[in-house]
Amino acid sequence: MEPKKKELTEKKSKYESEAFKAFKESFEQEKDVEEKIARALEFMKASISNLEGTSLKDFWDAKKLVGPLFKEKINPVKRNHLWSEYAQLGVEARRLKEIKDEQAAFSIEQVELAIEALEADIGHYDRLVEQIPHFEFPRGLENLTLNEKGYGTAQRELQLLKTLVLRLDDLRKEILSTDMRISHKNKILKRLSKLGDEIFPKRKELIKKVSDSFVADVEAFVKDRFPGGKEKFSAPYYVIRDEIKSFQGLAKLLTLNAQAFTKSRKALSEGWDKIKEKEKERRAEMGERTEEQKKNFDTLIPKVEAFEAFCSKEENHIRSKVLEQSNSLQHEMKEMTLNRDQVKILKDRIQKARSNALDKVQEKVDKKKDAVKKEIIELKEKLDQMIKNESSTSLEDLEKGEEEFKGAYKKLNLSSMEIHLFERQFADLKSFILNKKEDVVSSDALEELYEERAAHLEVIKGQSEEYRKEMGGSSLDFEKAMIYRELYDSAKIHLESEMEALENLEKKLV
Repeated sequence: MEPKKKELTEKKSKYESEAFKAFKESFEQEKDVEEKIARALEFMKASISNLEGTSLKDFWDAKKLVGPLFKEKINPVKRNHLWSEYAQLGVEARRLKEIKDEQAAFSIEQVELAIEALEADIGHYDRLVEQIPHFEFPRGLENLTLNEKGYGTAQRELQLLKTLVLRLDDLRKEILSTDMRISHKNKILKRLSKLGDEIFPKRKELIKKVSDSFVADVEAFVKDRFPGGKEKFSAPYYVIRDEIKSFQGLAKLLTLNAQAFTKSRKALSEGWDKIKEKEKERRAEMGERTEEQKKNFDTLIPKVEAFEAFCSKEENHIRSKVLEQSNSLQHEMKEMTLNRDQVKILKDRIQKARSNALDKVQEKVDKKKDAVKKEIIELKEKLDQMIKNESSTSLEDLEKGEEEFKGAYKKLNLSSMEIHLFERQFADLKSFILNKKEDVVSSDALEELYEERAAHLEVIKGQSEEYRKEMGGSSLDFEKAMIYRELYDSAKIHLESEMEALENLEKKLV
């Protein structure tokens, strides 16, 4: 019996609080019965003095220790006093127990409601998954063949399961911290465990699925991008570098197990090291290239300066010469290795010198055009003036003016519209000359005059027909159409006048 009693005592001691053990040790060391009772009552009072931190077990354990002591031989007055306090503490403890039972019942009720809500959410699992925002796939992996939809669907489920797991853990912690009967606590914990059996295996399976898929994608990426080890890449190193960064970003977004995370990180790190080695080689090449670019730049600068000097001389202000020199220099630039800034400096200087020279060329062209325009205006004004004053002008002066004006007219570079306007005026002037000839010519020369007038009539007919065709063209704007209408009307009137003059000549010849 003795070993069993000892085992029972040890088992009981295992569930005693540290505060009670300390009290029990001092209690057993005290020899005086009254002091023992007083010490026990003080501990019992302290045990129920703080409602939140109250340990009723300590109170009842102490009460069991002190109860038998009242049977010992004690001063009756002190016994009554101590017993009264002992009884009062028992009442307080029972009242406190009722309060804690009510609190525990309320807490149990709230926990059960929370568990019911969790069970309901698990029952509507598919609907809740659809409410989760779509997974945002990181940029930079567009050129790779990845199962974006598969990742997105699994990750949305994992996000929901993570929320459910957190709620489950919070409920378990709340239950363990709530003071309630062990039977109640075990019953609720068993209920939570059942919910966990629905959540955790599904979460574990999804994590494995996402992890295996990610590791496979990373391995396929490494195999595709580094087919020749360090020496050969299937894409520019800076593109692969950004893709590795995007993979690393995706790893942080996905829910991966430790094994997949470590394995993928190692594979990506090895690829990153290869990229770094390539960048190092690239920087070395760039150093050599920079030296070459500087040498080429220094070679081209004197040539650009020579072109600037060429463009500054007036005798070189000829468009073809300037463009030939400019194009030759730019072609030479294309054949040499230069950086972007150097190309910009050289092109800007060439462009500036060329523009200045071509502006001077254009000024010459504009001046020449203005001079020609002035000549046209002056000739037109002189022709208009002679036609207006034809009645007071002699035949000799009219013929001399016609010859002079036609000579100047032939030297001008005119548009088709300007040619038509001048020809119309010359036709009018010719008619006035023929009219004056008719007044002074002898009867023997009438036949020659008739032939000349008939030929002039054909000219006017041709003008009239040409103006009519021009008016029928669809490409004319309103202003040109109006001018051709006026020319046609003028030619028509002139034609009638010439036909009448030709009839009069026929009568004279008869």
